[in-house]
Amino acid sequence: MTPGLLIFLLAGTVTVSACDSSNDGPADSACEGGQNCLEGGDAGSSGPDAGGDAGTDGPGTGTRTITHGSQLTLADVGPAGIGISSFTNVSGGTFTGTALSGWGSLARTVGAGGETIDGFTFPQGTVVLQGANLTSRVTVNSGWLVLRGCKGGILLNHPTGNGGGGAALFSELTDFNTVGTKDGRQPAKAICHRCFFPHSGLENVYSNNVTITESWIAVDPGGAGDHVDGIQTWGGQSSLDFSRNRLQWNGGWNQTQSGLIAMYSDGAQGGFDGYDRVTVKDNYIVIGLGGGIGLHAPMAVPVTNMVVTGNRWAWSSDFSDPYYTPAVYRSAGTANYKTGGNAWSDNRWADGPYANQFLHPDNGTRATDY
Repeated sequence: MTPGLLIFLLAGTVTVSACDSSNDGPADSACEGGQNCLEGGDAGSSGPDAGGDAGTDGPGTGTRTITHGSQLTLADVGPAGIGISSFTNVSGGTFTGTALSGWGSLARTVGAGGETIDGFTFPQGTVVLQGANLTSRVTVNSGWLVLRGCKGGILLNHPTGNGGGGAALFSELTDFNTVGTKDGRQPAKAICHRCFFPHSGLENVYSNNVTITESWIAVDPGGAGDHVDGIQTWGGQSSLDFSRNRLQWNGGWNQTQSGLIAMYSDGAQGGFDGYDRVTVKDNYIVIGLGGGIGLHAPMAVPVTNMVVTGNRWAWSSDFSDPYYTPAVYRSAGTANYKTGGNAWSDNRWADGPYANQFLHPDNGTRATDY
Protein backbone atom coordinates (compact mmCIF):
# COMPACT_ATOMS: atom_id res chain seq x y z
CA MET A 1 0.00 0.00 0.00
CA THR A 2 1.39 3.36 -0.97
CA PRO A 3 1.64 5.86 1.91
CA GLY A 4 0.07 9.21 1.18
CA LEU A 5 -2.25 10.47 -1.52
CA LEU A 6 -1.91 12.65 -4.65
CA ILE A 7 -4.18 13.86 -7.45
CA PHE A 8 -3.53 15.62 -10.75
CA LEU A 9 -6.07 17.30 -12.96
CA LEU A 10 -6.19 17.81 -16.68
CA ALA A 11 -8.93 19.37 -18.76
CA GLY A 12 -10.24 20.50 -22.17
CA THR A 13 -13.52 22.30 -22.94
CA VAL A 14 -16.79 20.83 -24.24
CA THR A 15 -20.42 21.91 -23.86
CA VAL A 16 -22.40 20.45 -20.99
CA SER A 17 -26.16 20.24 -20.99
CA ALA A 18 -27.01 18.17 -17.92
CA CYS A 19 -25.54 16.70 -14.77
CA ASP A 20 -24.64 13.13 -14.01
CA SER A 21 -26.70 12.26 -10.99
CA SER A 22 -24.99 8.88 -10.70
CA ASN A 23 -21.76 10.55 -9.63
CA ASP A 24 -22.97 12.38 -6.57
CA GLY A 25 -26.18 10.61 -5.64
CA PRO A 26 -29.80 10.63 -6.75
CA ALA A 27 -30.71 13.87 -4.96
CA ASP A 28 -28.53 16.05 -7.19
CA SER A 29 -30.46 18.12 -9.70
CA ALA A 30 -28.03 20.87 -10.74
CA CYS A 31 -24.43 20.88 -11.90
CA GLU A 32 -21.79 20.81 -9.20
CA GLY A 33 -18.04 20.97 -9.45
CA GLY A 34 -16.68 18.07 -11.41
CA GLN A 35 -19.90 16.58 -12.77
CA ASN A 36 -19.74 15.18 -16.24
CA CYS A 37 -22.55 15.07 -18.79
CA LEU A 38 -21.99 15.91 -22.43
CA GLU A 39 -24.48 17.56 -24.71
CA GLY A 40 -26.02 14.99 -26.97
CA GLY A 41 -24.84 12.09 -24.84
CA ASP A 42 -26.41 9.93 -22.19
CA ALA A 43 -26.41 11.03 -18.58
CA GLY A 44 -23.22 9.79 -17.08
CA SER A 45 -21.16 10.01 -20.28
CA SER A 46 -17.93 11.88 -20.05
CA GLY A 47 -14.79 12.73 -21.89
CA PRO A 48 -13.48 15.10 -24.47
CA ASP A 49 -15.26 15.88 -27.64
CA ALA A 50 -13.86 13.83 -30.47
CA GLY A 51 -13.02 16.67 -32.76
CA GLY A 52 -11.73 19.28 -30.33
CA ASP A 53 -13.57 22.60 -29.83
CA ALA A 54 -12.50 26.13 -30.39
CA GLY A 55 -11.56 27.31 -26.95
CA THR A 56 -10.26 23.92 -25.89
CA ASP A 57 -7.74 24.34 -23.09
CA GLY A 58 -4.64 23.08 -24.81
CA PRO A 59 -3.09 22.39 -28.19
CA GLY A 60 -6.46 21.52 -29.68
CA THR A 61 -5.39 18.22 -31.22
CA GLY A 62 -8.72 16.62 -30.33
CA THR A 63 -9.22 13.20 -28.78
CA ARG A 64 -11.04 10.12 -29.98
CA THR A 65 -14.11 8.69 -28.35
CA ILE A 66 -13.49 5.63 -26.17
CA THR A 67 -16.39 3.27 -25.45
CA HIS A 68 -14.37 0.45 -23.87
CA GLY A 69 -11.06 0.21 -22.05
CA SER A 70 -9.78 -2.31 -24.60
CA GLN A 71 -9.69 0.52 -27.18
CA LEU A 72 -7.19 2.63 -25.26
CA THR A 73 -3.68 3.15 -26.60
CA LEU A 74 -0.83 5.07 -25.01
CA ALA A 75 -1.54 7.87 -27.48
CA ASP A 76 -4.97 8.37 -25.87
CA VAL A 77 -3.85 8.90 -22.28
CA GLY A 78 -1.59 11.16 -20.29
CA PRO A 79 -0.19 14.40 -21.72
CA ALA A 80 0.31 12.72 -25.09
CA GLY A 81 -3.47 12.46 -25.41
CA ILE A 82 -3.71 16.23 -25.78
CA GLY A 83 -0.44 16.79 -27.58
CA ILE A 84 1.64 17.98 -24.63
CA SER A 85 5.25 16.79 -24.78
CA SER A 86 7.28 19.45 -22.97
CA PHE A 87 7.07 20.29 -19.28
CA THR A 88 8.30 22.85 -16.78
CA ASN A 89 9.59 21.62 -13.43
CA VAL A 90 7.69 23.09 -10.50
CA SER A 91 7.37 22.10 -6.85
CA GLY A 92 4.31 20.60 -5.28
CA GLY A 93 3.33 21.30 -1.70
CA THR A 94 0.14 22.21 0.14
CA PHE A 95 -2.64 23.70 -1.97
CA THR A 96 -5.32 25.73 -0.16
CA GLY A 97 -7.32 27.24 -3.01
CA THR A 98 -4.80 29.46 -4.82
CA ALA A 99 -1.94 28.64 -7.16
CA LEU A 100 1.39 27.99 -5.49
CA SER A 101 3.91 30.78 -5.98
CA GLY A 102 6.26 28.77 -8.17
CA TRP A 103 3.61 27.75 -10.69
CA GLY A 104 3.62 31.07 -12.54
CA SER A 105 1.99 31.17 -15.96
CA LEU A 106 1.38 27.40 -15.93
CA ALA A 107 -1.61 28.03 -13.64
CA ARG A 108 -4.81 29.92 -14.29
CA THR A 109 -8.03 30.42 -12.34
CA VAL A 110 -11.53 29.64 -13.64
CA GLY A 111 -13.69 32.73 -13.81
CA ALA A 112 -17.32 33.54 -13.05
CA GLY A 113 -19.83 30.94 -14.11
CA GLY A 114 -17.40 28.06 -13.93
CA GLU A 115 -15.96 26.13 -16.85
CA THR A 116 -16.25 22.74 -18.50
CA ILE A 117 -12.91 21.04 -19.08
CA ASP A 118 -12.69 17.69 -20.87
CA GLY A 119 -16.37 17.11 -20.18
CA PHE A 120 -16.26 17.92 -16.45
CA THR A 121 -17.70 21.10 -14.96
CA PHE A 122 -15.63 23.03 -12.43
CA PRO A 123 -16.71 26.03 -10.34
CA GLN A 124 -15.41 29.56 -10.28
CA GLY A 125 -12.08 29.79 -8.49
CA THR A 126 -10.80 26.39 -9.65
CA VAL A 127 -7.06 26.50 -10.33
CA VAL A 128 -5.98 24.71 -13.51
CA LEU A 129 -2.31 23.72 -13.74
CA GLN A 130 -1.13 22.61 -17.17
CA GLY A 131 2.16 21.37 -18.59
CA ALA A 132 3.90 21.02 -15.22
CA ASN A 133 6.30 18.36 -14.04
CA LEU A 134 5.64 18.33 -10.32
CA THR A 135 8.85 17.45 -8.51
CA SER A 136 6.93 16.71 -5.30
CA ARG A 137 3.39 15.73 -4.41
CA VAL A 138 0.53 18.23 -4.20
CA THR A 139 -1.68 17.87 -1.12
CA VAL A 140 -5.01 19.64 -1.66
CA ASN A 141 -6.52 20.79 1.64
CA SER A 142 -9.14 23.21 0.30
CA GLY A 143 -10.46 24.64 -2.94
CA TRP A 144 -10.47 23.04 -6.37
CA LEU A 145 -7.37 22.00 -8.29
CA VAL A 146 -7.24 20.51 -11.79
CA LEU A 147 -4.05 19.05 -13.19
CA ARG A 148 -4.14 18.89 -16.97
CA GLY A 149 -1.31 17.47 -19.06
CA CYS A 150 0.94 17.30 -16.02
CA LYS A 151 3.29 14.78 -14.43
CA GLY A 152 3.36 14.05 -10.72
CA GLY A 153 1.20 12.93 -7.82
CA ILE A 154 -1.74 14.32 -5.85
CA LEU A 155 -3.55 13.78 -2.55
CA LEU A 156 -7.08 15.11 -1.99
CA ASN A 157 -7.25 15.82 1.73
CA HIS A 158 -10.26 18.12 2.12
CA PRO A 159 -11.98 18.15 5.53
CA THR A 160 -15.58 16.89 5.44
CA GLY A 161 -17.89 19.70 4.35
CA ASN A 162 -15.04 21.80 2.91
CA GLY A 163 -16.67 21.80 -0.54
CA GLY A 164 -13.46 21.55 -2.52
CA GLY A 165 -12.25 18.80 -4.78
CA GLY A 166 -9.78 17.91 -7.48
CA ALA A 167 -9.16 16.25 -10.79
CA ALA A 168 -6.37 14.88 -12.93
CA LEU A 169 -7.02 14.93 -16.65
CA PHE A 170 -4.63 13.66 -19.32
CA SER A 171 -1.82 13.48 -16.79
CA GLU A 172 0.95 10.98 -16.12
CA LEU A 173 0.76 10.14 -12.44
CA THR A 174 2.79 8.47 -9.76
CA ASP A 175 -0.19 8.46 -7.40
CA PHE A 176 -3.76 9.73 -7.08
CA ASN A 177 -5.38 9.33 -3.68
CA THR A 178 -8.31 10.60 -1.64
CA VAL A 179 -8.90 10.62 2.12
CA GLY A 180 -12.27 9.45 3.45
CA THR A 181 -14.77 9.99 6.21
CA LYS A 182 -13.00 7.63 8.61
CA ASP A 183 -10.25 10.25 8.83
CA GLY A 184 -12.60 13.26 8.94
CA ARG A 185 -12.01 14.01 5.28
CA GLN A 186 -14.26 14.02 2.22
CA PRO A 187 -13.51 15.85 -1.05
CA ALA A 188 -16.69 16.97 -2.77
CA LYS A 189 -15.53 15.20 -5.92
CA ALA A 190 -12.43 13.39 -7.19
CA ILE A 191 -11.87 12.81 -10.91
CA CYS A 192 -9.15 10.91 -12.74
CA HIS A 193 -9.75 10.87 -16.50
CA ARG A 194 -7.51 9.79 -19.39
CA CYS A 195 -4.52 9.48 -17.07
CA PHE A 196 -1.48 7.26 -17.45
CA PHE A 197 -0.04 5.34 -14.50
CA PRO A 198 3.10 3.65 -15.89
CA HIS A 199 4.28 1.99 -12.66
CA SER A 200 1.65 2.23 -9.91
CA GLY A 201 -2.05 2.42 -9.20
CA LEU A 202 -4.53 4.47 -7.22
CA GLU A 203 -3.66 2.88 -3.90
CA ASN A 204 -5.85 4.84 -1.47
CA VAL A 205 -9.19 5.93 -2.96
CA TYR A 206 -11.14 6.17 0.27
CA SER A 207 -13.71 8.95 -0.31
CA ASN A 208 -17.16 9.07 -1.88
CA ASN A 209 -17.91 10.66 -5.26
CA VAL A 210 -14.94 9.30 -7.20
CA THR A 211 -14.76 9.00 -10.99
CA ILE A 212 -11.90 7.05 -12.61
CA THR A 213 -12.43 6.74 -16.35
CA GLU A 214 -10.53 5.95 -19.55
CA SER A 215 -7.19 5.66 -17.79
CA TRP A 216 -4.27 3.27 -18.38
CA ILE A 217 -3.21 1.82 -15.03
CA ALA A 218 -0.13 -0.43 -15.09
CA VAL A 219 1.15 -1.68 -11.73
CA ASP A 220 4.71 -2.84 -11.05
CA PRO A 221 5.44 -5.63 -8.55
CA GLY A 222 5.99 -4.27 -5.06
CA GLY A 223 8.99 -4.59 -2.79
CA ALA A 224 9.31 -6.70 0.35
CA GLY A 225 6.28 -6.19 2.58
CA ASP A 226 4.34 -4.23 -0.05
CA HIS A 227 0.75 -4.79 -1.13
CA VAL A 228 0.00 -3.24 -4.52
CA ASP A 229 -3.31 -2.61 -6.25
CA GLY A 230 -4.65 -0.90 -9.35
CA ILE A 231 -7.62 0.91 -7.79
CA GLN A 232 -7.98 0.31 -4.06
CA THR A 233 -10.98 1.32 -1.95
CA TRP A 234 -11.56 0.94 1.80
CA GLY A 235 -15.31 0.38 2.08
CA GLY A 236 -18.10 2.48 3.54
CA GLN A 237 -18.24 4.39 0.25
CA SER A 238 -20.79 5.52 -2.33
CA SER A 239 -20.98 7.09 -5.78
CA LEU A 240 -17.96 5.42 -7.37
CA ASP A 241 -17.52 5.13 -11.14
CA PHE A 242 -14.70 2.98 -12.50
CA SER A 243 -15.35 2.74 -16.24
CA ARG A 244 -13.54 2.25 -19.59
CA ASN A 245 -10.12 1.81 -18.02
CA ARG A 246 -7.28 -0.53 -18.95
CA LEU A 247 -5.72 -2.17 -15.89
CA GLN A 248 -2.72 -4.49 -15.99
CA TRP A 249 0.07 -6.00 -13.93
CA ASN A 250 3.61 -5.24 -15.08
CA GLY A 251 6.23 -7.97 -14.78
CA GLY A 252 5.90 -11.31 -13.04
CA TRP A 253 4.29 -12.49 -9.84
CA ASN A 254 6.20 -11.84 -6.58
CA GLN A 255 3.35 -12.22 -4.06
CA THR A 256 2.83 -8.45 -3.64
CA GLN A 257 0.13 -8.07 -6.30
CA SER A 258 -3.38 -7.97 -4.84
CA GLY A 259 -6.23 -6.59 -7.00
CA LEU A 260 -6.40 -4.51 -10.16
CA ILE A 261 -9.84 -3.32 -9.03
CA ALA A 262 -9.71 -3.96 -5.30
CA MET A 263 -12.87 -3.00 -3.41
CA TYR A 264 -12.00 -4.07 0.10
CA SER A 265 -14.10 -4.27 3.24
CA ASP A 266 -11.62 -2.83 5.72
CA GLY A 267 -14.06 -1.13 8.08
CA ALA A 268 -16.79 1.46 8.46
CA GLN A 269 -16.74 5.09 7.44
CA GLY A 270 -19.38 7.31 9.01
CA GLY A 271 -21.14 4.25 10.41
CA PHE A 272 -21.43 2.53 7.01
CA ASP A 273 -19.17 -0.36 6.01
CA GLY A 274 -20.66 -1.33 2.63
CA TYR A 275 -20.91 0.07 -0.88
CA ASP A 276 -23.74 1.97 -2.58
CA ARG A 277 -24.12 3.44 -6.08
CA VAL A 278 -21.09 1.86 -7.72
CA THR A 279 -20.40 1.37 -11.43
CA VAL A 280 -17.67 -0.96 -12.75
CA LYS A 281 -18.23 -0.88 -16.48
CA ASP A 282 -16.43 -1.60 -19.75
CA ASN A 283 -12.98 -2.07 -18.26
CA TYR A 284 -10.21 -4.15 -19.86
CA ILE A 285 -8.38 -6.27 -17.29
CA VAL A 286 -5.00 -7.80 -18.16
CA ILE A 287 -3.67 -10.07 -15.43
CA GLY A 288 -0.92 -11.72 -17.48
CA LEU A 289 1.92 -13.32 -15.55
CA GLY A 290 1.53 -10.76 -12.74
CA GLY A 291 -0.73 -13.23 -10.98
CA GLY A 292 -2.80 -10.83 -8.89
CA ILE A 293 -6.60 -10.71 -8.86
CA GLY A 294 -8.43 -8.89 -11.66
CA LEU A 295 -11.61 -7.81 -9.84
CA HIS A 296 -11.99 -8.02 -6.07
CA ALA A 297 -15.63 -7.02 -5.60
CA PRO A 298 -16.96 -6.16 -2.11
CA MET A 299 -17.27 -9.12 0.26
CA ALA A 300 -19.41 -9.73 3.36
CA VAL A 301 -20.75 -6.16 3.58
CA PRO A 302 -24.00 -4.53 2.38
CA VAL A 303 -23.88 -3.81 -1.36
CA THR A 304 -26.65 -1.86 -3.08
CA ASN A 305 -27.05 -0.26 -6.50
CA MET A 306 -23.78 -1.73 -7.77
CA VAL A 307 -23.58 -2.39 -11.52
CA VAL A 308 -20.79 -4.56 -12.94
CA THR A 309 -21.18 -4.84 -16.70
CA GLY A 310 -19.34 -4.99 -20.00
CA ASN A 311 -15.93 -5.79 -18.51
CA ARG A 312 -13.44 -7.94 -20.44
CA TRP A 313 -10.56 -10.07 -19.18
CA ALA A 314 -7.54 -11.08 -21.27
CA TRP A 315 -6.76 -14.80 -21.04
CA SER A 316 -3.22 -15.71 -19.98
CA SER A 317 -1.19 -18.70 -21.13
CA ASP A 318 -0.63 -19.79 -17.53
CA PHE A 319 -4.36 -20.12 -16.79
CA SER A 320 -5.76 -23.64 -16.93
CA ASP A 321 -9.03 -24.31 -15.10
CA PRO A 322 -11.61 -21.67 -16.17
CA TYR A 323 -13.24 -21.93 -12.74
CA TYR A 324 -10.05 -21.14 -10.85
CA THR A 325 -8.40 -18.22 -12.63
CA PRO A 326 -7.50 -14.97 -10.85
CA ALA A 327 -10.15 -13.08 -12.86
CA VAL A 328 -12.61 -12.52 -9.99
CA TYR A 329 -11.89 -12.97 -6.29
CA ARG A 330 -13.82 -15.92 -4.88
CA SER A 331 -14.75 -16.03 -1.19
CA ALA A 332 -17.67 -16.32 1.20
CA GLY A 333 -19.82 -13.22 1.31
CA THR A 334 -20.10 -12.47 -2.41
CA ALA A 335 -22.85 -9.92 -3.02
CA ASN A 336 -26.17 -10.93 -4.54
CA TYR A 337 -26.30 -9.13 -7.87
CA LYS A 338 -29.97 -9.92 -8.44
CA THR A 339 -31.33 -7.80 -5.56
CA GLY A 340 -30.88 -4.38 -3.99
CA GLY A 341 -30.52 -2.57 -7.30
CA ASN A 342 -27.40 -4.60 -8.09
CA ALA A 343 -26.65 -6.01 -11.54
CA TRP A 344 -23.94 -8.24 -13.04
CA SER A 345 -24.05 -8.78 -16.80
CA ASP A 346 -21.99 -9.18 -19.96
CA ASN A 347 -18.66 -9.73 -18.20
CA ARG A 348 -16.57 -11.98 -20.45
CA TRP A 349 -13.24 -13.34 -21.51
CA ALA A 350 -11.91 -11.22 -24.38
CA ASP A 351 -9.84 -13.98 -25.97
CA GLY A 352 -8.29 -17.39 -25.41
CA PRO A 353 -10.00 -20.80 -25.32
CA TYR A 354 -13.06 -19.39 -23.54
CA ALA A 355 -13.41 -16.18 -25.59
CA ASN A 356 -16.82 -14.54 -25.18
CA GLN A 357 -17.86 -16.90 -22.37
CA PHE A 358 -19.19 -15.23 -19.25
CA LEU A 359 -17.50 -14.69 -15.90
CA HIS A 360 -19.85 -14.88 -12.92
CA PRO A 361 -19.48 -13.33 -9.46
CA ASP A 362 -18.25 -16.68 -8.12
CA ASN A 363 -15.39 -16.59 -10.68
CA GLY A 364 -16.89 -19.41 -12.70
CA THR A 365 -16.70 -19.34 -16.51
CA ARG A 366 -19.98 -20.31 -18.15
CA ALA A 367 -21.60 -20.29 -21.57
CA THR A 368 -24.57 -18.31 -20.25
CA ASP A 369 -24.72 -14.99 -18.42
CA TYR A 370 -25.31 -14.58 -14.68
